[in-house]
Amino acid sequence: MAVAIDASSPAISAQLSSSVTTDAFDPPSSLLVAVVMCATDAVMSNNGTALTWTSRKQDTADFNSEIFTAPLATGRTGMTVTATGGGGQLALKVYVITSADLSTPVGATGSGTSTTNNVTVNGYTSTVNGSRGIAAAVDGDGLGTPSSTDDESTFSLILSGMAVAKAANTATAGSNVTFNLDAAGVGTASWAWIAVEILPTAESRITIVQSLTAVHRAANF
Repeated sequence: MAVAIDASSPAISAQLSSSVTTDAFDPPSSLLVAVVMCATDAVMSNNGTALTWTSRKQDTADFNSEIFTAPLATGRTGMTVTATGGGGQLALKVYVITSADLSTPVGATGSGTSTTNNVTVNGYTSTVNGSRGIAAAVDGDGLGTPSSTDDESTFSLILSGMAVAKAANTATAGSNVTFNLDAAGVGTASWAWIAVEILPTAESRITIVQSLTAVHRAANF
């Protein structure tokens, strides 16, 4: 099975507070990817039996974005996830990702800044076939609700920003994975972003390689 973002993924939650919690959701066995924005040294927690949350990429220099993962071996109902951190404003988006590698979930990562209002950034170079890109982006100028040509989940508080997911998996290793960041209006923005590559299970990688090989052979006939 290919990596996929499950429909149970809750909507983004954002508020002027030092803590923010998702709506309740019913994830199957999966990898939970938490995108936290505007938090200082975020701490992750969840209701029920505590999961192991691991920080995979952090930007403490520019508006404090961080991406965490937690393996969920067995599905749950009525689950909530909470991010806590200083700063007075927080945004949290949790992606429920199926067929991801639960033991080694993240490959390449990247980060950067830009003052261009509408910019497409080079997030990272993919390391395996069939991975999925996830990013966090914060506009320090707080121009308003941003948008993206990728799949975005947006917020606008004092700062504004979004969690961004690629709409499809990256077919082949060695591909340049980009993310589009479009701030509100046309004025100069102050983007700071981080990105991670979510890896498929080893079995999925083998299936994808076999499928790509079959396509290549068919093209030669």
